[in-house]
Amino acid sequence: MKPTIACVLRSGGRYTSEWVLRLKRGLERHASGPHRFVCLADVDVPDIEVLPLREVWPGWWSKIEMFRPGLLTGPTLYLDLDVVVTGDVAPLFRACDRFTMVHERGKTDYFNSSAMAWSGDMGWVFEVFKADAARHMERFRRHPRIGDQAFISDLLVGEGRAPRTFRQLLGYDAIVSYKRDRCANGPPPRACIVNFHGTPKPCDFKTGWVAEAWSGADPSPR
Repeated sequence: MKPTIACVLRSGGRYTSEWVLRLKRGLERHASGPHRFVCLADVDVPDIEVLPLREVWPGWWSKIEMFRPGLLTGPTLYLDLDVVVTGDVAPLFRACDRFTMVHERGKTDYFNSSAMAWSGDMGWVFEVFKADAARHMERFRRHPRIGDQAFISDLLVGEGRAPRTFRQLLGYDAIVSYKRDRCANGPPPRACIVNFHGTPKPCDFKTGWVAEAWSGADPSPR
């Protein structure tokens, strides 16, 4: 089955349809295999297959809608809008055989949701959240246990289904952090995704490799 690459756009914040289009262009440059690209959104995105958001959950909580029963049940790779694609993402599809998240450095039971992979119906995650969404959002609204990734982490660990990490499957360099992995001079050669959590964001760069990758130009040789 052809894998799906998904992203989520909740309007009203800094992210707009332009971020979706830039992510798609990055994937078109680097994805070697066939795939379906979709965006869960509450607005139209030109030239993109949009799956409408149904709930009114704000910000990153809208990502929980990817687990709506029956919505994305085949092999699925989710990417945040503020990642930059720097290499072939096809190896990430190998992670779809088991629920996989990004390693959160220094923590054994806390995972990052900037990239996730799975296959099969994960509707139970959606149902648990929806049953008491306000309480879950209140519980996970402060650092260090914050947002959708903290909810997902705690839920899966509590159920004895701790996520695998991309690092465990593919090695440390597959998905890296711009700040923590010191990528100012370029990503590691084997990296396919660079995560821009916090600040700066890709749009903040006017020159250099990030600006080139973000604009859709061919990156400078490493």
